[in-house]
Amino acid sequence: MIMPGSGEKLESSARWQPENTIFALDIGTRTVIGIVAGVEDASLKILAQSITEHESRAVFDGQIHDIFKVAQAVKKVKNDLEEKMGFSLGKVAIAAAGRLLKTRFAHMEQEIGDDIEIDPVICRGLEMDAVKEAHRQLREEGTDGDEEEFYCVGYTVVGYYLNGYTMTSLVGHYGRKIGVDVLATFLPNSVVNSLYSVLGRVNLDPVSLTLEPIAAASAVIPESYRLLNLALLDIGAGTSDIAITRDGSIVAYGMVPLAGDEITEALAQGCLADFNTAEAVKRELAGGGDIIFKDIMGIERTISCAEAVEMLDPVLDGIASRITEEILRLNGNRPPKSVFCVGGGGQVPTFTDRIAEKLGLAPERVGLRGRKFIPDLLADDQEINGPEGVTVVGIAKVALDSVGHSFITVNINGKDYKLFHSRELTVFDALGLIEYNLGDLVGKNGRDLRFVLNGERKVIYGGLCRPAEVFINGKPANLKAALSDGDRVTIQKAVRGEDARAAVGDFAGGYPELPLRICGQLENIGPQYFVNGRQVSPDREIADGDRVEIREVKTVLQLAEIKGIDLFVQEIYVNGKRASEEKNLFPGDAVEFVRKKAPEAAAPGPAGRSGPARAIEITVNGRKVLLSNKNSYIFVDVFNHIDVGPVPTSGTKIRLVLNGRQAGYTDPLEDGDVVEVGWE
Repeated sequence: MIMPGSGEKLESSARWQPENTIFALDIGTRTVIGIVAGVEDASLKILAQSITEHESRAVFDGQIHDIFKVAQAVKKVKNDLEEKMGFSLGKVAIAAAGRLLKTRFAHMEQEIGDDIEIDPVICRGLEMDAVKEAHRQLREEGTDGDEEEFYCVGYTVVGYYLNGYTMTSLVGHYGRKIGVDVLATFLPNSVVNSLYSVLGRVNLDPVSLTLEPIAAASAVIPESYRLLNLALLDIGAGTSDIAITRDGSIVAYGMVPLAGDEITEALAQGCLADFNTAEAVKRELAGGGDIIFKDIMGIERTISCAEAVEMLDPVLDGIASRITEEILRLNGNRPPKSVFCVGGGGQVPTFTDRIAEKLGLAPERVGLRGRKFIPDLLADDQEINGPEGVTVVGIAKVALDSVGHSFITVNINGKDYKLFHSRELTVFDALGLIEYNLGDLVGKNGRDLRFVLNGERKVIYGGLCRPAEVFINGKPANLKAALSDGDRVTIQKAVRGEDARAAVGDFAGGYPELPLRICGQLENIGPQYFVNGRQVSPDREIADGDRVEIREVKTVLQLAEIKGIDLFVQEIYVNGKRASEEKNLFPGDAVEFVRKKAPEAAAPGPAGRSGPARAIEITVNGRKVLLSNKNSYIFVDVFNHIDVGPVPTSGTKIRLVLNGRQAGYTDPLEDGDVVEVGWE
């Protein structure tokens, strides 16, 4: 295809219309470049392009200073392209330079049900949460008291995680925990607003805003290259923007506020010429021959390329040093494998060689990349075919790949939105464009409850979620439904299922009560409940990971434990007969508790004589107690004078202390002894 000249209509204008083309603008420090492109056989085809220079210095270091003058240059490019295409241009994709660029790395994790297949909705919601986290970090850090808000102009996914393992993609997988690392880029609102002000003065609506190094990287570093550790260097007139790729993604962005203008200013000083003349001299350096110009006195002068480069040696060396220092900083203090250079500022002789030398790379590892290095690009016009024409192509690619350019108005949950997309726009696409919290679409089942019951693992499943509901114009729909201009969309958030809950008494169905007549009263003895070794009531709620035991009362010993009976000081009779601890109990048994009798007086000694009775006074639990009518006493005699009460809880034991040491029931007692009795 041959591009028409000024005023000539495109031969195939009937085929290309605003609906299937994209208008991209690269508003630089020295020039404004615009293209109109369309997609043909999966390739990006440049249909028309135009370039103009600012009439005076209206942009410094990528920041617009004179909005009116920049708007004039944009209008000139817009009018030229409209004449070539034969239709009006109302929407445009743009990029911002990296001036005052801030980047933040953020990690975000999210738990999901392991029975949910991970889809693009879940991934996009996870990424948006990570971008919000990066934005929160930026706001909290502040900028030396400057409260200016920052605008996210793009982000890249550095990596995904599934159950703690790194992944290249999450879509289609299942897992309990997903994660993502993102590198988000931000610019001050003042930078973004100045771009929007220019567009507003020429009746253009922005459909896509990205960062210049993101755009340039999308053009000359395809996905297949990003496994390599590469550096992209976009040398414009005001700034040198940098992007670093590694392990399949862009991992860092940076900017150096030195570029082509510093070279032009050095030439102006050395040649005693005005800025525009020095700019013209700089552009002819790439030819390598002699350059003729007039200085400010009107004297015609000639300078060779070698003389000019020698004159520029200090400034070229300084710019190269600053750029390589930033590349090394962004790349972990090691050089990348190669550097791709785009932009007009890098075409000065010896510049790429200086970059290579300072990074310790071979000269062929640092090179300029023009449009011929852009995959799947169709462009017959040679007018802007060098490195200076790469970024504007990248801007178009980013717009087509992410947002698109068709325009409709859709009402979502009561609010109108203007949305742009090159493909068929679905509900899911629309929610992504308006920064809807996509996490609200993802229903999660309630948490499962896992515990051990009498040695057996148990799982109680959480309640099922109620999925999000979508309505278009009042009728049920889904996230894949296509939208039309004027549609009204209502989204009802997903509702999380209830977490599983249970009490220990809920599992007593297999443990019947035991009816007994205890001391004349009919009682139903139920099972006993224990959680993690401690006795609990039946209404105790089970927590995740608990060990639960339910013990049925079957023996005399178990009954004594729950009734707080000390079988050392009391006896149990079952159906009128003294029972042992191991005796099994049956429904209807009559049970009695009887205190044991005190030990009898000592039997006659070997000589046939009984010892004389005597009394002793001891201290029991701080109280004086008199023991009498026996000729000797042992520890158990204390229980005839005190009542220690029932056993507080099962598993406790009695504590016997005599004169500060542990004692037994048969230890002898003497006058003045100090005794302590209680429960441990």
